[in-house]
Amino acid sequence: MLHGGGNPWRGMLYGMTNRLGWSGDPRPLWKLWDEFGIQDAKMIGYWDVACPVKTNVDKILATVYHKRGKTLVALASWATEPHICRLTIDWKSLGLDPHKARLFAPEIHGLQSPAVAGPTDEIPVMPGRGWLLMIDEEQHMAPAFPIPNAYEGRSLLVNDLFN
Repeated sequence: MLHGGGNPWRGMLYGMTNRLGWSGDPRPLWKLWDEFGIQDAKMIGYWDVACPVKTNVDKILATVYHKRGKTLVALASWATEPHICRLTIDWKSLGLDPHKARLFAPEIHGLQSPAVAGPTDEIPVMPGRGWLLMIDEEQHMAPAFPIPNAYEGRSLLVNDLFN
């Protein structure tokens, strides 16, 4: 997390963030920690077989910060291409009803825009990035997760129609 300001999604897999004044501004992430009450949560890392949230993509990992009625999930990608992933959630461990629960990405200035999804919906994850997701039974006003355009920002160099 010290080199180049670190990667906030990968850092959250280990309960870390960059240092204020070192590189970048971690205060928006600290604000999320305070709003969630991370000091009262139990961290369950992706490496723990008991981690109640897993992804279906090997290069996208999930760490859980769990407390009664609410869970914060850190997703981080080591993939070199965009992926659409789904979460496998142990609802009993989280103490949540899968029929009432929602995935909510709160707005974190400089990291992510707000988005909401159902527990079985697909989540787009860009290379080297991730999401910080709340899982709870509250209603959240936000747009659905965007489906990434892998060609955005790229230009066509060759167009051979092979006639």
